[in-house]
Amino acid sequence: MRSWWIAILLVLLIAGAAFWRREAHARIAPVHRAAIPTVHVVTLVPEDFVATLGEPGTVTSEQNVTIHTMLEAQPLQTLFFHEGDRVKSGQLLALIDPAPYRIALAQAEAQLERDRQLLANAEIDQKRYRDLLAQNSIAEQTKVTQDALVRQDQAIVGMDQAARDNARLQLSYTEIRSPLNGQVGLRQVDPGNILHIADVNGIVSVAQIDPIDVLFSLPQDQVAAYMAAGPHPEVRIYDARAHLLARGRVISQDNHVDVATGTLMLRARFANAQGRLLPNAFVEARLVLLQRHAVIVIPHSALLEHGGATAVDVVQQGHVQTRKVVVSAQEGERVWVSQGLRAGDRLIVAGTDRLKDGMAVQIWQDTPVP
Repeated sequence: MRSWWIAILLVLLIAGAAFWRREAHARIAPVHRAAIPTVHVVTLVPEDFVATLGEPGTVTSEQNVTIHTMLEAQPLQTLFFHEGDRVKSGQLLALIDPAPYRIALAQAEAQLERDRQLLANAEIDQKRYRDLLAQNSIAEQTKVTQDALVRQDQAIVGMDQAARDNARLQLSYTEIRSPLNGQVGLRQVDPGNILHIADVNGIVSVAQIDPIDVLFSLPQDQVAAYMAAGPHPEVRIYDARAHLLARGRVISQDNHVDVATGTLMLRARFANAQGRLLPNAFVEARLVLLQRHAVIVIPHSALLEHGGATAVDVVQQGHVQTRKVVVSAQEGERVWVSQGLRAGDRLIVAGTDRLKDGMAVQIWQDTPVP
């Protein structure tokens, strides 16, 4: 009998514990249901906003020259550059054997001097014949013949001068100089080889490096925005890892939209003293369409749809306040709000689910807008 009483007592204890637990949960549940929601807010501060349009671009030199010889079938004697060197306009790059051209110049100068002396002698005879004719000592035909001889010798001297100048020009071609400031590439021929005017690859190429250009195409539906950005808008170029490489400006544009692609070609120019940009490299060109200083910028995720209008939630004295805003531009996840917010507002960026205007909230984190 005693064991029965113990069993009954245990059952009563278990039932009582279950009842007490259910009652305790019933009392606590309303407290949980009435708990104040927690939100993540950021304090707005004025900052700069830039809206861009990104398009693929190609780096290109304004000038890219392949250096050729002007002399046919002559040996290359010396190169005066190392591959990849920066060179200046007029700098000596290569030398062709000048010996035969110096000899030709010496011959031309000697021929010129000889004919000058013949002309001088003819002019002396011409003067003497004029004096004799004035004294009726010679026939007039003698004087006329001498005048013709002087003119003939003058023409010969003129021919000799042209021959001398041509010999000097040919000699100057033995010194091959850079026509521009730039960077040389890989040499295409070694000293000792015979050069030909028709060689396709030439001796070496020289490309202008600083400044350097980037060509990129703008979709025709963005041309109006480009025009509204003003003359010579800023362009920023980035590599494949989105690292900023340089900043420049549009310097020119094509005069028509390409009917095949529906795009307008633009040319932007960049300072490139460090040589980070190389011709034919692919980059991302971002055309700056809009720049504003000290404006309100918020994350795109903070925007809400409220009554058919764009709105945001802010915390005002511990309560939610829903505000309609005007979005003027967007760049990625950053949004420029021109109306509805001001510096110092505490914008709710997380925990907005099921929030209502006027609802009490508690702030989980308050940081400046990133």
